[in-house]
Amino acid sequence: MSDSRATFREARLRHNITLHQLIKDTNIDPRAVILLDQQNQGTPEHIDRLLASLSRLSGTEYSRRTKNIRALTFKLHPDYESITPDETAAQLAAELHPTNDK
Repeated sequence: MSDSRATFREARLRHNITLHQLIKDTNIDPRAVILLDQQNQGTPEHIDRLLASLSRLSGTEYSRRTKNIRALTFKLHPDYESITPDETAAQLAAELHPTNDK
């Protein structure tokens, strides 16, 4: 049986919401936003704040209560250091200058 729920990234892209918008809306460290977007993990607080932001920006409710996002991993101490400053800059720049590889 396949899971029809989206990952955080899939939902974000479905609604054309950028990482920049999430960072600005939540004022969360960009590494935390990217870690959730790429690896589906974060602190419970960051995940809840980013789901609330996704809901505000998309007009669709996303939350732990609605259970419409899959593959979230809650960690008390996520490895934010795994997202390097260069990777952060590259991810954010890629949104400003997308390629036509799709």
